[in-house]
Amino acid sequence: MRLESPGLTTDLDLLRLQGSTVTDHGDHLVVRTEANPTFWWGNFVLVPTAAHADEVDRWVARFEEEFPDAQHRAVAFAHDGGDTDAWAARGWDVEGDVDLATTELPTAADAADGIQLRVLTSDDDWEQSAQVGARDTPEEQRDPRLVFERRRVTAQRGLVDSGRAQWFGAFDGDRLVARLGIVRLGDLARYQDVVTLESHRRRGLAGALVRAAGEWAFDDPAIGRLVIVAEDGGPAIGLYQRAGFAEVARHVGVSKPPPDAA
Repeated sequence: MRLESPGLTTDLDLLRLQGSTVTDHGDHLVVRTEANPTFWWGNFVLVPTAAHADEVDRWVARFEEEFPDAQHRAVAFAHDGGDTDAWAARGWDVEGDVDLATTELPTAADAADGIQLRVLTSDDDWEQSAQVGARDTPEEQRDPRLVFERRRVTAQRGLVDSGRAQWFGAFDGDRLVARLGIVRLGDLARYQDVVTLESHRRRGLAGALVRAAGEWAFDDPAIGRLVIVAEDGGPAIGLYQRAGFAEVARHVGVSKPPPDAA
């Protein structure tokens, strides 16, 4: 199945590298991550069209057939537009994503004084990264969220150890306050998990990390384009555009916990 979105194609490449399986059923893909069953966007159905109102029941049933024990529901559509209102009317969350890309090194101001940028190396660095990932989780959901984040960290460290990837952090003293990853995939490099703690936003940290990661990616002469994905309408898009990225594609994901967990 051919996908035009570099965000989705690199998502699938990254998932495969981390042990996920992607099964092509002709008119849709099934993505499965057995090592992390609570990873919603590692266990989902991907449809290569926009959403259609008359197909809601079909894709819900298809997901439930493939993932009968899942504690979530997740379906991705490779094109934006369509009738996402039909999903929202049934209580599903609808999230649009924008793929942005550049062939040039991103521009960015220097990070704030007192902040150190460096790669994540130690067990403590990676544990802090997991904690940052769980930063906004309600207390009653924090333990399972940390299990999920630590599983992701294990997969990310595997990518770093393979030489394909690097994770960068911004540290205020010994405290990790922002982080992101970047993975080389053929002639593309894909950014991952760009997060800045609320206490340290609007200080140039994300932009500085984006540039540092871009420098690392372009050290490989095979890399010709950097790809990053941002939430449609979110504040990150402006940051990336100011750094030199331009929109190249859009797509949509719909998700929902199962009825007995809502």
